[in-house]
Amino acid sequence: MAVPLELSARCVGLLLLAATASMPSTAQDAKAASAPSAERREGVVGASGNVYAAGQTTRTIDPTEGDFVGAGARVIVDRAVKGDALLAGGSVDVRAAVGDDVRAVGGDVRIESRIGGELFAAGGNITLAQGSQVERGGMLFAGTATIDGKVVGPLKVRAQKIVINGEVTGDTDLLGEQIDLGATARIGGNLVYAASSFNRADGATIGGTTRQDTRSADRGRGDGERERRWGDGARSAGASWLTGVLGYLGLLACAAVFLLLFPRFAEQAPEHIRRMPWSSLGIGFGGVLGVPVLAILLCITLLGIPLGIALLALFPGLLLLGYLVGLFFLVWRLRVALHKPAGMRFGGTMALVAATLLLVMLIGRLPFIGGLLHFLLVIAGVGACVLEWRRRRHAPPTTATPPAQPPASSPQSPLGELPA
Repeated sequence: MAVPLELSARCVGLLLLAATASMPSTAQDAKAASAPSAERREGVVGASGNVYAAGQTTRTIDPTEGDFVGAGARVIVDRAVKGDALLAGGSVDVRAAVGDDVRAVGGDVRIESRIGGELFAAGGNITLAQGSQVERGGMLFAGTATIDGKVVGPLKVRAQKIVINGEVTGDTDLLGEQIDLGATARIGGNLVYAASSFNRADGATIGGTTRQDTRSADRGRGDGERERRWGDGARSAGASWLTGVLGYLGLLACAAVFLLLFPRFAEQAPEHIRRMPWSSLGIGFGGVLGVPVLAILLCITLLGIPLGIALLALFPGLLLLGYLVGLFFLVWRLRVALHKPAGMRFGGTMALVAATLLLVMLIGRLPFIGGLLHFLLVIAGVGACVLEWRRRRHAPPTTATPPAQPPASSPQSPLGELPA
């Protein structure tokens, strides 16, 4: 399940960015919902004073009592936020105090105020301006990262160019092509760095030790270091395989429950993939892309928020359902290839499901091919579910067995004999 859900999460992220880029300008907070019409903007106000905003230009209007979540071409926080701030946009400016953590992603991210928690930022250019202060450390990923303010606690930066003119009270870990410590740079803890060019100006101070990490494989390292690195790699590989095994067992359990609770649907839905493969793929692709966009559009208005949240909550379940239906189609193909009888019992069917799922997950570990296979299974399965739901909705109430569907014991039946 991890692989298809990961792929869908990436698709949803791209859809969110595309949708927010095309939305009209919005701004909202907990007080904006009751503000006069001349000052009120369209927005989403959640429980506990949380604010959710999206638009071409998104900014706070009044202080936010809870969390602030904003996305758009430009995101500006110029009123205080007591909770967390989750921000995504072409440019992100934090000009007012944030009481807790800040998570920001954008082309340009600029922090000019006090952050009471941790800072996590990723973007093309990230700047902590003079006078800014981060109270609980930070982690930055950027093309160019400039720290002119103060970071209380540890700081980790991964960027092509890193410039520090401010103060970091804790340990500092820097990785980049070029690292410049200005004359006013102050590092209170240890400094670990790796860079092609490292420049330390007169006046820059480092309270702890300074160590260069070349990040090379094993060159210049002793046997003990090589053994440690080999052990770390082995543990990482072991954790990866453990995750795969747990995912396999979880999917197998979901398949068994689905077969027991909805045997007819599990039998008939995969038939649409066999009979109408292109329709299943097209409808599934439209559904996977359309549901997140529809949910976002619904959340623009207050009346549509419950339905939009419900759609987003049900979306992972839809992807899992599509994946299982696509898997059952492959089970039918495997049964035909092995010349197994159509009237298989539940135990025999589950054995085929287990073998097919294992084969799919092994192929899924291959670069590109594996991801494409999982994606096709999901969209084909979702399309087949929609077609089956449509067929059942329009089926005559007096028809016991739909004429377009073969009986369970015929060679056309995907899964053979299943519980009634």
